[in-house]
Amino acid sequence: MRPTCRSAALVLVLLWPLAGCSDQGASPEEPPSGSTGSLTPPSRSLTPGPQGPSDEDGLEPRAPGLPTSLTLLPPVTLEHIATFDAPIDTAQLADGTVLIAERAGIVRVLLGTSPGQVVVDVSDRTTTDGERGLLSIAVAPWGDELFLSLTDAAGNTLVEAHPLEGTTVSGPPRTIYTLEQPYANHNGGPILFLPDTTLLIGLGDGGGGGDPLGSGQDRSTPLGALIRLDVRDGRVVIPSDNPYLELPGAAREIVAIGLRNPWRIALDGARGELWIADVGQSEREEINRVTLEELRGANFGWALREGDVAYLGDAPDDHVPPLFDYPHGPGCSVTGGLVYRGSALAELVGGYVFADLCDGRLRILMKDGTTVEARDLGVSGTRIVGFGTDADGELLVLELGGRVLRLAPA
Repeated sequence: MRPTCRSAALVLVLLWPLAGCSDQGASPEEPPSGSTGSLTPPSRSLTPGPQGPSDEDGLEPRAPGLPTSLTLLPPVTLEHIATFDAPIDTAQLADGTVLIAERAGIVRVLLGTSPGQVVVDVSDRTTTDGERGLLSIAVAPWGDELFLSLTDAAGNTLVEAHPLEGTTVSGPPRTIYTLEQPYANHNGGPILFLPDTTLLIGLGDGGGGGDPLGSGQDRSTPLGALIRLDVRDGRVVIPSDNPYLELPGAAREIVAIGLRNPWRIALDGARGELWIADVGQSEREEINRVTLEELRGANFGWALREGDVAYLGDAPDDHVPPLFDYPHGPGCSVTGGLVYRGSALAELVGGYVFADLCDGRLRILMKDGTTVEARDLGVSGTRIVGFGTDADGELLVLELGGRVLRLAPA
């Protein structure tokens, strides 16, 4: 019999819960709960115009893709730049100021003119019991709203937007999305803005082990899915090009299904590609890469598949297999990472740098012919739970114990 849950030590390898969804419409004045309703703006393309996704898709690449395994990896180090209380995610303002989210519910300035300044404090409205807390932050493309993804005091998913003037919150938040969580684990919570300015939210399968709610392949619930909303101009509406608008009974906010716990999602805007690190059950961890057009309607396989092997059954007909997966030992819970686009380490450009919560080693995905492999960068952290970038595009590494590190030439 397969194990049903992660060890308690893996507190922040979240998977996600979400309760039911509704077919009832929602208006901008009445934020969605579970399902966001039927209001739809004009159709918008996920693809960032002429940039083009990747050469692997037969299109002209806009920027380098995965380095080849023949590339000589440079010696690197992890510089300690700051310490916070359980840092969990970062976001960047237009002027290069880097914000950092602490799991207990406080967003501060990490790098900028006032390091340590509190930008927003929701610590009285969340809890860090189980795998809960403030989980992710994102600055809106229009610059004057800071989005937070957290679990509220009752443990349910809450995404809200705070009006921002510089590094100061200037008014009460507006609620973007809420969803009841059936378990204390698998909350996931990553948020990011796509090139068309729609908001992407990653949700786990609802908690427990082995997908007991059957959420992964169920299009009627946002559990185990990525959802996409248009949140511009004070609205909360479903984009008219979401894939399941016409599917009876489907949660229309869904843009992709089949995920267990998408703990970290990254956009490589240079190539129009989305990277999704999905925490596995008991044997394998997986990293998915899709173009923005491939994202619409994608099925990543859980719980029929764990990584690229069978879990509960054969792969679905519309399965999008992971770009890379790996077995447990010593790693056991993929954190995810970012595509490196900095300038200090030219040999790493285009490579996806990632970590696993359990072993802490930094690795980079590279290509050997048609095979994708992970190369060890020779440095490690302790309980790495997040990544970010500074104003120069250099990679930041977040440890649950408090340290913020920067990847740099040795």
